[in-house]
Amino acid sequence: MAGSKVLNESFVDNAENISEDVAGELIVASTQKIKEIEAERDADEKLTAARQIVKDISSAYSSSIKYERAKINFLLEKIEEIQNGEVNPSSGANS
Repeated sequence: MAGSKVLNESFVDNAENISEDVAGELIVASTQKIKEIEAERDADEKLTAARQIVKDISSAYSSSIKYERAKINFLLEKIEEIQNGEVNPSSGANS
């Protein structure tokens, strides 16, 4: 059953013979609890600050990776041009 690895044994045992109505009520209650937890998470200033720190630090890496990927793509296009005879291999354009 999905989620049974995450749930504690007492919850699973108690819900084994649950009625459809009670299961529905528990779903509504859990859905509301998720919304509350998400709101608390979104309002957590320490978490927001930590996310900003991660974003700031990782942006330098992301920019560097983006630059290197752009170089690779440019060079692959150059190789394709050379292979297709679009660029004179002995010209200065290949340097």
